[in-house]
Amino acid sequence: MKVYFLLIVVFSAALLNGCISQGADPTPKLQHALLVSPNKMAVSNAIKTLIHMQQVQLADNVFTTSSTVTLSNVNNNNVIDTQSLNNPDRFELMIKGEQCYIRHLDSKATIELKNAECKINEL
Repeated sequence: MKVYFLLIVVFSAALLNGCISQGADPTPKLQHALLVSPNKMAVSNAIKTLIHMQQVQLADNVFTTSSTVTLSNVNNNNVIDTQSLNNPDRFELMIKGEQCYIRHLDSKATIELKNAECKINEL
């Protein structure tokens, strides 16, 4: 009985050791990124999807100099809505491998940014 138990322990240890040593490379983490060239339309579409809005006004060079962008509470007349209880929406551009993503900072909802090329923000 002791020999049987010892064989099970040795076999289990060998099996676990094999599984651990054959593990894949760690999954790359999302890193802050910048757009290689401006792509206001792709960014606008992704942000509208994330926050379920019909229209979003962005600068032409969004995400080309900074990995983050903040959308303030602006009404249709381009006046900041001080009566709104909502906090400004903040987003960040991220990269994992070759793929770009936009993440809504408050909800952590993330969407793939299609038809855009980005690079790691070294800052």
